[in-house]
Amino acid sequence: MDKTQYNYFRDLTLIAAWILAALCVGNPSSRFIVGMSVLAAVFGMVQHIYPNALWKPVYLLIGFVFAFFGPRIAFVGLPAGQYHFLPVEVSVLITAIWVSAFPVLLQELDNIPGMAGHLLAVSFSLLLAATVFSGQNLQDAFFMSVSGLLFLGVFWSRHGHMYRRMGEALAAMWGVLVAGTSVLGVSKGITFGTLMILPLGLFAIPIMEASLNFMHRAFSSKTSNAAVLYSKLIGKGLDHPSAVRFITSLCALGGSAVAISQLGHPLSMMLVASLAILFAGITLAPAIRNMKENVEMPLRPSIWRTTIDNVSMNYALSKARGGLVSGRGARLIATVNALAVMEAERNEKYAAALDGSFLTLADGTGLVWALKLLGTPVQERVTGIDYMIGLARMAAAEGWPVYLLGSRPHIVEKTVAELRSSFPDLVVAGFRDGYFDERDLSVAEEIRKSGAKILFVAMGIPKQEIWVSENAEALGDLLAVGVGGAFDVVSGALKRAPKILQKIGLEWFYRLLQEPWRWKKDLDLFAFVVKVLLTKTGIYRSKRKGAV
Repeated sequence: MDKTQYNYFRDLTLIAAWILAALCVGNPSSRFIVGMSVLAAVFGMVQHIYPNALWKPVYLLIGFVFAFFGPRIAFVGLPAGQYHFLPVEVSVLITAIWVSAFPVLLQELDNIPGMAGHLLAVSFSLLLAATVFSGQNLQDAFFMSVSGLLFLGVFWSRHGHMYRRMGEALAAMWGVLVAGTSVLGVSKGITFGTLMILPLGLFAIPIMEASLNFMHRAFSSKTSNAAVLYSKLIGKGLDHPSAVRFITSLCALGGSAVAISQLGHPLSMMLVASLAILFAGITLAPAIRNMKENVEMPLRPSIWRTTIDNVSMNYALSKARGGLVSGRGARLIATVNALAVMEAERNEKYAAALDGSFLTLADGTGLVWALKLLGTPVQERVTGIDYMIGLARMAAAEGWPVYLLGSRPHIVEKTVAELRSSFPDLVVAGFRDGYFDERDLSVAEEIRKSGAKILFVAMGIPKQEIWVSENAEALGDLLAVGVGGAFDVVSGALKRAPKILQKIGLEWFYRLLQEPWRWKKDLDLFAFVVKVLLTKTGIYRSKRKGAV
């Protein structure tokens, strides 16, 4: 089976595992919760097939069904161990809102790949801790918490993948499961206040972001990204996985603080506090250190006429999501090496295209070496082919259509076949070779009409960047990535240099052996080295303001 069928089969296996566990081990209450979660998953699947905001209120219907026929939040805990029992109507209403809120919340969190899965793991861990140390007989809550952690662990590659979303169906299912588990605890004696505040402690930051986003959509015609904190962390230089772990750690600490304040047992408090501090130390400290390091490094170092974005591969992939903004036309991502920098010195159009790019990434060991020697190092080398593969993987997960433009006809066809083989979920909106009249506007029109969100352009430097820059408006709203000779490598027409040659900066020599006709072009590499050394000694200074 292909990857799409495999993932679909795996999701069905997860649902079946929950059903079997509830039938074989669970009590009537836990079986009811699992059944309602399966119903939510069905609604989520329909929501995915027919995207529409009007599907969200359906979860309120599920909440009312849950409240009428399942366990309810029947009382509120008060100070001094007292309880206030709720009228039936109020109990039904609160339970319905509580259960319906979590599927919508998790779907909102799932807009950041990996976030929902990580927060679910923290959520069920703290629910289990609260159940075990409560001193009460909460068999249903214990079963649901243990099962939740077990199935998250078994299917972690599905839920914890940093560049893959769970999807509407699974997010809705897990939302009902975590909400129902907390209600079970309340129904067995844990005060409403404890398990009401506990999830709020876990999701305080995401709930605030989602609420602000919903309000913004209600009162403004402009859309806004809900992940306010996530965006700020990315802006500080964290890569996507580190940002997800940072937010997860904050939510875990918040939830742990609530659990500690409610448990009351010294031994339990010490254990939970120790685990929370250990978890935070493992995840928060490296993230804070990375932010400090990234702040100290120049965000956009320049070498003569070319300015480079000082970002990691993960950050560059995450940044691509922000580049898909409607009304902006095509946004260029350029990957440059030493030869490209030399080309920009003598080609005004190419230099202007790089100046207007959305991202300019350092592709080339020689360029990375030069920036380090000149005192403006970048975090890492981001090669065009690796970035192309990473974007293709992300596009397959997100459902973004891609278009391939450039190289010879049989090469681009082979590249499409290889990408489809590697990523069965990838939607290829179209492709064509790079042999056309650059003044022919029909090519850009064809790409715009295809609905592509990602355009890989392999027409060579500087032709590909100049063409994208001149046709930005005609191409429509998409991300155009100049990938140079990546099609040749992906298709198998050329072999990529061994890792050892890449690390010592001899990748150009390996390619020269395969394409001897490049020798004249590679002479520029020696000119580049000389120019860097002259710049380092102060003999050569660029006329461009602010450049090295």
